[in-house]
Amino acid sequence: MDLSKSFVGVPLFAGVSFALDRGVLAVTGANGTGKTTLLKILAGLLRPSSGAVRVKRDGRELSREERRSNVGWSGPDLAFYPELTAEENLAFLRRAAGFGSRPDDLRERLAAVGLDRAGGPVEHFSTGMRQRLRIAFSFLLDPGVVLLDEPMAGLDGDGRAAVRRLVASAAGRGPVVVAATDLEDLPPADTVLELD
Repeated sequence: MDLSKSFVGVPLFAGVSFALDRGVLAVTGANGTGKTTLLKILAGLLRPSSGAVRVKRDGRELSREERRSNVGWSGPDLAFYPELTAEENLAFLRRAAGFGSRPDDLRERLAAVGLDRAGGPVEHFSTGMRQRLRIAFSFLLDPGVVLLDEPMAGLDGDGRAAVRRLVASAAGRGPVVVAATDLEDLPPADTVLELD
């Protein structure tokens, strides 16, 4: 990997390398150290200044295009269509990714994050409810790799417990990378990568 990222010549981070088959990697560090940028690079949303990201599934390296449906991501800047309900947003996003959706499946995914009783458009959701929807989105395509940026932000105790359950389940199947400024805001991790 040996990832580095610079903006206007100033290095944000350099020499970041790790391999993860399964389990939870926690990325932590002070504000501005590049946690969000690193996760966006891993998700394929940003290009590194140098280095490469390799994602394998069933022993085969995935192309950049294949990574889109095999990597689940959520972060604070993930937005939804405000006039749609949570279920309508997830249905639309599955169709946009080329997958069908079944209402009962979507309702189960919303129930897993505590949004099974959330009706009405997303524009009326609280901060915590929007965060729960972001978490549901990251697992929407049953990805082999899950990337969560500040997953506990704005969540109450029940929301945090839901994130811990989903992360533990996903970590048994593949790699989960979570980022936060404070380790207390992260699910239990197998490995910690501190950016400074």
